[in-house]
Order: sequence, then structure tokens, then C-alpha cells
Amino acid sequence: MSCVSYVVTVYNKEAALPFVIAGLAAQQGDFEREFIFVDDESKDGSVDVVRRLTHDWANVTIIEQKNTGPGPAMNVGFRLARGDWIKPMDSDDVLLPWATRRLIEACAETGCEVAFAPHVPHYDLASDPAAVLSGCRHTAGPIERCDDMLRRSMHHSQGNPSSWLARAEAVRRVGGCDERIFVQDYSILLRMAEHGGFARLEEPVFLAPAEMPNKMSADQAQVLHDLNLTLVHFLGERPDFPRDLARLGFVRAAARAWAWARRHGGKTPASREFWLVCGARLGFLPPSSANLRATCAAFAETNSIRVPHGKSG
Repeated sequence: MSCVSYVVTVYNKEAALPFVIAGLAAQQGDFEREFIFVDDESKDGSVDVVRRLTHDWANVTIIEQKNTGPGPAMNVGFRLARGDWIKPMDSDDVLLPWATRRLIEACAETGCEVAFAPHVPHYDLASDPAAVLSGCRHTAGPIERCDDMLRRSMHHSQGNPSSWLARAEAVRRVGGCDERIFVQDYSILLRMAEHGGFARLEEPVFLAPAEMPNKMSADQAQVLHDLNLTLVHFLGERPDFPRDLARLGFVRAAARAWAWARRHGGKTPASREFWLVCGARLGFLPPSSANLRATCAAFAETNSIRVPHGKSG
């Protein structure tokens, strides 16, 4: 019988954790389960909630560590995982009861090592976890094999940790998340996309909170900055990467930078960001590390950008 390792990174999510844990407990399927919670030095009662709600579960590991950031914390969980499959989770998302089973079925049907489902409904933190789950009804959707995941991923990120499941060897092969990036979502999916197709499941597998104080994805400057910084490192370490795909990534990064600089930084067509997006689109600027890194600057000029502790972007 196969085993699924659920890796949940936790940071100040006391209010959401009862929903997260209820979703994990409701998972359907004939497989063994391992639960790994990595608390990244929460300041609230997150660890106490995890302990209380999982005290009678088998095969639970709770790690408490100094704050390092989401990527390094997730990698700690990946290294501890002993299952055949790894299912990462953000600590405010609710895994729907059929999620693990359907993601494994999607991999089996397509022969892929990774499956993801991009559609994300929401739940209300003011409701009851049991009521949230009981109100969900499963309607099976189509499964598509995507063999162009690198191209899709150069265009934009394909999901967050709660949206995907992968064979453990696929996660280990790529070294997990890039620990130089604060928002880890894009880096590991991009790394895995380099090694083969993904199964895309056209049905929801998790719920995200409609509102969540201090939710990382609400910090759009950080998210967009880290999408671009991921490409800096990913493409910079691959000098033989296909030129057309590298250029696509550069165009997208430059477009993000110009849109942000124009809307939030008051930049004009005389700005560096406009020059970068024109050069990327017209092809007279190459997708070099220097040009890609320049697309990160617009976000740092208007917002405070976080980096993982002890790491350098």
C-alpha cells in the first residue's frame, strides 16, 4: 500500500488550522498517511492547536524551528517525508475529502509524476470546519496531460502548494523549493516542470480562506517580485535553456515589472521598466541574469521585500 506524506508549513495560522486539520482528517482513499507540520516560529497558538487536534492521530511529526521563511520550512518537511507521494499544504487551505485520491488517480491515468488542480473556491473562517466540508459536493472533472508545462510555467505560476501532489522522488530530484526565494510556490513547480508533464485536474481539490489576516498572497509586490526572482535563479543556472522559453519568461517578468511600476510607482515610458519590457518583447534585450534581475527592482522601490532568513536573493 502506498503512503502519502502531508507536509504543512505553519506560521501564525491559529484561526485556520482547525479547518486545515479537518480537511486532512477527511481524506478518502486506500493509502497510508503521514502528517508533518513544520512550525516556522509562530507567535500565536498555532502549535498548540496542531497538538490538540492531532493528539490521537498516528504518524504525526511536529517540528518547531526558528523562523526561516516558507521555502526553507517546506524543504524541512520534504526531507522528513517517508511516503511514496508528497502532498504539500499551506496552513490556511482546506483539502477537500476527495483531493488526494483524485490527484493520485490523475497521475495514474496520465503517467505523470505530478498532478495539480488550479481551480480554487473559498471558505469562510467564521463558519464551522465540519459544516464547510459537509457542504462540499464532488463532481468529477476531466483530466488533461500537459506536456508543455515549462512553457506554461514560463508564462505564469501554475498553482500554490495546496494545489498539487507529486511522487516523492520527483520532489527530491529537483531539490525541493529554491530557498533563496521567500514565496516558494513557483520555484518548485518550475523545477519539476523541467522533468516532464503534469496531470491537470479540472475540479477543485482545496478551499482557500475568503479572508485571512496577514495572508502572504495578499502581498502582491512580494509575490510578483518572487515570481521574477525565481526566473533570475532558474534561468541563470541553465545557460543551455531553450532560447524561446527563456525569452517568454523574460517578457512575462518585464511585463509584470512595468505594470507594477506604472500603477504603483508612477513610472512613465521614460523609465527603466518600460525600456525592459520593450526590449524583451522586441528581442533587442536578451534574457540575461542582469536583465531579469532588473525586473525585480520595481517592487522593492515601492514595498518592503522579504527574503528567507540567512539567504540572499
